[in-house]
Amino acid sequence: MKKNVFLLSLLLLVFAWTSSSFGFDEDLKVETPKVKSKLNFLILNENKVLVSVLNEENEAILGLQKDDFHITKGPKTAQIVSVEDVTEQRDQGLNIVLVVDNSYSMKMRKAVNPVLAAMDEFLSLVRPIDDVHIITFADPGSSDQPGRTRVSTRTTQSGDSHLLSLALKESYADPTDGTYLYDAMMEGLKIIRNMPEKSQKFMVIFSDGEDINSIVKPVDLQLASAGLKNFTAFAVDYMDKPGLDPFLQSFAEGTGGKIRKARSAEDFLPIFKQFSTTIFHRYGVTFRFLNPPTGTLTSEPAAVNIEEITMVDSSPFLNYVYFDTGMSEISERYVTFTQPEETEGFAIEKLKDTMEKYHQILNVIGRRLVDNPDALITIVGCNSNTGEEKGRLDLSRSRADKVFSYLRYVWGIDPSRMEVKAQNLPSVPSTDRVPEGVMENQRVEIYSTHPAILDTINSTYMEEECDASEIRIVPTIEAQTVIEKWQLRLLGGGKELLTREGTGKPPASFAFDLKSLGVQNVALMGQITAELEGRDNEGNTFSIATAVPTKINFLRREERLAQKLESKVIEKYGLILFEFDRSDLKDRNQVIVNRVITRMSQLPSAVMDIAGHTDIIGKEDYNIKLSERRASAVYGAMLETGIAVGSQITYVGDGPNNPPYDNGIPEGRALNRTVIITLMYTENGQ
Repeated sequence: MKKNVFLLSLLLLVFAWTSSSFGFDEDLKVETPKVKSKLNFLILNENKVLVSVLNEENEAILGLQKDDFHITKGPKTAQIVSVEDVTEQRDQGLNIVLVVDNSYSMKMRKAVNPVLAAMDEFLSLVRPIDDVHIITFADPGSSDQPGRTRVSTRTTQSGDSHLLSLALKESYADPTDGTYLYDAMMEGLKIIRNMPEKSQKFMVIFSDGEDINSIVKPVDLQLASAGLKNFTAFAVDYMDKPGLDPFLQSFAEGTGGKIRKARSAEDFLPIFKQFSTTIFHRYGVTFRFLNPPTGTLTSEPAAVNIEEITMVDSSPFLNYVYFDTGMSEISERYVTFTQPEETEGFAIEKLKDTMEKYHQILNVIGRRLVDNPDALITIVGCNSNTGEEKGRLDLSRSRADKVFSYLRYVWGIDPSRMEVKAQNLPSVPSTDRVPEGVMENQRVEIYSTHPAILDTINSTYMEEECDASEIRIVPTIEAQTVIEKWQLRLLGGGKELLTREGTGKPPASFAFDLKSLGVQNVALMGQITAELEGRDNEGNTFSIATAVPTKINFLRREERLAQKLESKVIEKYGLILFEFDRSDLKDRNQVIVNRVITRMSQLPSAVMDIAGHTDIIGKEDYNIKLSERRASAVYGAMLETGIAVGSQITYVGDGPNNPPYDNGIPEGRALNRTVIITLMYTENGQ
């Protein structure tokens, strides 16, 4: 007997471990993280669960609120909308089997009325939606025939508490001589097995004495209960002996239930009240899972107009080659050839913007020396005469020799045409009070008396002019969850242009500089769109795209001329650079101004804009005034020639603002010490 009880206890403990939840969504998880509990739940619909919460003593935990519950499904966390105590109002029926000992000893112990009173209290909570079975004992009697199934129990099924109470009273009106506890429990297990598998099922056992007369044995109950899901048993031990009955204890506790010892009939009512609270008390928890982020992407502006214009670019010739501190090797910023054969395809007229032309300075000089065999040049090596370059005439000479060697051995220039000199600071140095000025003095200067060698670098090419400086993507995102990571893809013509990504909430807007994207490339795209993808902290992914793309309107010069429409022409003239902190016009600057004056006389409808610039060395206010003096000097020279003024010609000094070139490199700062004269006019196909 003891061995069978041990095996049954072990099996029921394993069963209890595997049946902690009776919800039909295996991914749904309901917890009470603030309260240590044993929890079962039933899913009523996609937004509500019926939850039973027990303590370590398998007693109902009352008074829980919204903050006490935590519901998840995989990585997703639900928002708890409400928590209701549904002891009195239940929208899901309960399945209960009551096994009640109605043997004669109950009458002898004067315990009938107390147990009926306790049962009435328990049954008062039964609702019509509940499925309740009461199983009592019945003596088989002498009328049972051989071969006929032995009947030792009576069963009453109802959802009516009054009818169930009457059935109990009738069973005690005719108590049995024998005790058929195991037979009654087996009958209860059969009923439970036929109940819905996914719903919770309870068995409440009341025993007045040890089983004496059952045919069913504990091992039979062990087999019958194996595999039952969502089943919990409670037991009241009113046996007239000390301690708990080992079998009932293992049966109840093995299912996650509880057994209580009734030492007197007065214990019935509190025990059944406790059991009824545990069985009938549920929390109706309403919840909803947070939606993944949604939103829109807006692209600004709605349209970008790009016009193909003719650029006539006269770039200043910066006759300096800059070197890194302490170095005499020609920087990789400059374009150089390794073999004389490579110089054959070099054409100055194919160069476009000023910075490209400058970085080809050695090749421009090489080509001009080849084209002008009578021209001579002087190569002057300089150093900053400070720090590690202090007094380093050898370094100055080495720098000049590197330029000399390149022109001699790559471009084939006769050495007799090139004079090499070395000195410390340049003749007109930049300030040595700031690092930028020190770096500018680390250079080789190239001079020539031949006008063609250091003349402006002229080129004519097509360029795209855009009426917008940037495209802005503005996300409007509604998120109930926390965005963990995102990626924005900018698309042009269906192809990916740029990608930006980050963590947390995306920025309020994304700005993309059209110049960085390449205006020429953008012109051919037709439209620009964007896509934003991401993931929130619950594993939800989201993707939104621009509903309306930015339209790219490209106006080609040939098409406009073919339609006899006006086509825009821009001529830019950069003055040969002003010396550091100077604004006077002289030498090559005056030559360029004279060319512009001549050109304006040929273009009476042209509009002229004069913009003075400076580098970033020095105070901004001073530099603005310096740039104004430079622009004013050019403007005054124009007035002296009698050119019409008014709306036709304007000038301004920008100082270090809106620099045309990169102030981060010496050549950029040198080129920014300039005045840029722009002529704008139109031509047509007539």
